This record gives sequence, structure tokens and C-alpha cells, in this order.
Amino acid sequence: MLLIYQIKVGLCLIAFYLLWKLLLSRETFHRFNRVALLAVMVLALVLPWIRLSLDATVQVAKPMVVLEDLLVTPDGAAATQQASSSWGVMDIAAVAYFIGVAMVLAWLLHSQWSLHRLLKQGRRESLPGGITLHVVPGDQSPFSYFKHIVISEQDYRDNPHEILTHEQAHIGLRHSWDVLFMSVVTLFQWWNPAAWLLGRELRQVHEYEADESVLNQGINAKQYQLLLIRKSVGDKLFSMANNFNYQSLKKRIRMMSMNKSSRWNRLRALAAVPVIALALLAFANNKSVAAVVTADVQQDRVTQSAEETPELVLVGMRPDNTAEVEAAPQADDVKAKVQTPQETEPQSKKVYNSVEQMPEFPGGVAAMMRYLQENIKYPPEAAKNDIEGRVVVQFIIDKTGEVEDVKVVRPVSEELDAEAVRVVKSFPKFEPGRQDGEAVAVWYTLPISFKLQSKPQPQEGEKPQIP
Repeated sequence: MLLIYQIKVGLCLIAFYLLWKLLLSRETFHRFNRVALLAVMVLALVLPWIRLSLDATVQVAKPMVVLEDLLVTPDGAAATQQASSSWGVMDIAAVAYFIGVAMVLAWLLHSQWSLHRLLKQGRRESLPGGITLHVVPGDQSPFSYFKHIVISEQDYRDNPHEILTHEQAHIGLRHSWDVLFMSVVTLFQWWNPAAWLLGRELRQVHEYEADESVLNQGINAKQYQLLLIRKSVGDKLFSMANNFNYQSLKKRIRMMSMNKSSRWNRLRALAAVPVIALALLAFANNKSVAAVVTADVQQDRVTQSAEETPELVLVGMRPDNTAEVEAAPQADDVKAKVQTPQETEPQSKKVYNSVEQMPEFPGGVAAMMRYLQENIKYPPEAAKNDIEGRVVVQFIIDKTGEVEDVKVVRPVSEELDAEAVRVVKSFPKFEPGRQDGEAVAVWYTLPISFKLQSKPQPQEGEKPQIP
């Protein structure tokens, strides 16, 4: 769930960054631009949590079947020792993601530690507004951090007024809070270039705001720009601070020389509205009577996902390896282990747990999904008694492609178990699995989750439907 959420946030950030770069990055209303940048970051974090329900108004005469997160491979009923070391794509992605988070966090903590260590050096002076000035030795770039300003001895002797005015503007405008929020966003979106680029744009706007504040206090623009040029190289920067010497000096000088943008140009920000609407639609719960099914084939695994629909949800068809079955979400939070069948030779024929070429349903995975959608039925007695759960069925696809030896290895109720077995037994012949070029019998495990959705409440003025 976390990875899916972060991907959705990342897509929103990419869209918002492109809009910002095209429409607002060259405008001179810096306060508005700062608010806009912060707003799009907040929106990117919030939009994936807003789940609109797009309910179809079609009357449903019987429970529907939907496939969600369907995984099909050769029967994964592999040995237990293999299951414990088996890693899927999502497992690898999750590990890589958290390694990246740990590395960025370590970098931010190191920067913070270095910053606090620097604040303990040199002499301190008190400035109006509760600001503490730290005058430090060496070639240190001036910067501000919340209520602290750091400046080198040389800068304090040569250009104290311009530099202090600039840093006091950062503090007065509370830019350090923006930098802190931006650091949290980039921590969890470290993989997304748009997050880092938006952070860079926000820092740039901070500099524009501080420069504007300096010039508004009567400091000569040419003299101030020459100071920026002199201070443009050779200084140490901190990721969590507002640095006087920020990288894009050319842009800052050009921005100071530009004519003020028209206030009407702020309306360009409305271009974000269609992006927000599109995101809400993309993240919505599309509840309709027809299932939308897509498949993604990668190596030996087929991933199937679909939107939720009203009544019955059939989820999680995947190879039986114990770890994956345990990881499957259960309605009652119960995690059950499925006993893995060993390679045996019943009736003088060997049954494999995994083979080089998997058995294939006639017509492929899409045909299997259609077959399940069209043939599975929610048992009326189970629906009447609100019985839900996941039935795990194991069976053999023999060397001729026939389904045999169907059994329930994780029961839920007599009705649901019987329906799961019935559907599996009704499968047509598969293309058999092959090992070393010969057709062989293969174990399969099929978890089927039955879930009832609550009936929609009648709208005001509408008579309830009588079944």
C-alpha cells in the first residue's frame, strides 16, 4: 500500500512540476508562487487519499464477480525452504525504496548535525526579533536557520548590512519551515526527480523573496548584485538552511531586473484544476456492474488487477508459496499456512511442484479470467448469512491437461468451499505443463476470496427495491 501511495504521489508531483515550469516559474509575484509550490506539494500528498465513488445506477440482479490482484504461475507449491527465499518484484522494490529512504535520511541527519555543530562555534550576538547571530571563522557562506544567522568574520567586517538584511528577510518570511516540509517530501519521494526539482524551485523562490525584501529597504541594486557575484563560489552549503549563496545566481539577478508580472497571470494557476480532476478520477473507486480487467505479464508471473465492483470479489490467484499466501490480506486478519504438497508419485505418476513450462488455460490468462467471471456464483445461503472469506483450492493438472484431485486446503464454509471446488472442476482442459520437453502433471493452488458488499441505501424519495 505504501509503495502504491508513493507512486501516486510521485505522478501528481511530476504533473504539477511540469505545470509550474511552463506557466509560473518566470513570473515575479514571488509570494504567490511560493504558496502555489507549497500547495501543489500538499495536494500531491492528499489527492491519493481522496477516493471518489463512481457508482453505476444499473440494478444488479445477482452478485457480481471481479478479479483483483490476480497472480497466475505454475503451481507455486514449491518446497517450504524455497518459499522462504522466494522474492517477488514488489518485495525487491520495497527493499530498494526503504534503502533509499534510509540513505537520504542519513544525509539529512548528517547535514543537521553539521549545522548544529557549526552553531556552537564562534561568538554570538543578539539581534532584534530574538535572532541569534553566529560569527564564525573561516570561509563560510552566510545562511539562516529558523532564528539563527551564521556569517563569517570577513563578511561581518565587509558587508554586514546587506547580508544581514537578506538573512533577516528569510527569517521574517519563515522560509525554514518551508525547507523542513520540503525535506520530508523529498525524503519519501527520493526516487522522483520532480520532488527534488520542486524543492529547488521553492528554494529559488525563497531567494527571490529575500532579494526583493533587500531592495525594498533601499539597498542599491547594483551594489547588491556585485556582492552576490563575489560570494558565488567556494562556500559550504547546508541542506536544511537558507543559504545566502544559492546556486542559480544568474536567475536571481535577472529576476531583480524584470518588470513586474501582470496580476492576471496568476490565473494560470487554474491550469492545475484539470490535473486535480484527472487525479481524482484516476484514484476513484469505480463501482460498476462490469469488471475492468488488465494483465501485465513479466517473466513467469502474470499480474491481474481490476477495479472493485459491487458484490463479490474474487482476488489473489497466485502460486502457492507459503509466504505469499500468508501475506494475502484476510477480512478477519487471520493468516493461514497452506500445507505444501511434496512431489509425489500417486498411481505411478510423478506430480511436480514447478516445471519449466507452465500449464496454460485455453486462450491464455484473459480467457481464464473471463471464465471465472462468467461461471462463479455466490452461494445464496452464504450471501444470506453474510459469510465471506478466502477458500484455498489445490488441484493437479495432469499430463493430458485435465484438472483432477481437487481439494480444499483452507476452508471457509461448506457453501463457499463447494462453489470454489465446483468452478475449478468445471475448467476445460489446459495445455499441460512440460519438463524436459515431456508433458507432466503439475500441482496448482488457487486462492479465491469471496466478499459481499453492503447494499446501496435508497436515495431520498426512492422506494426500496424488494427482492
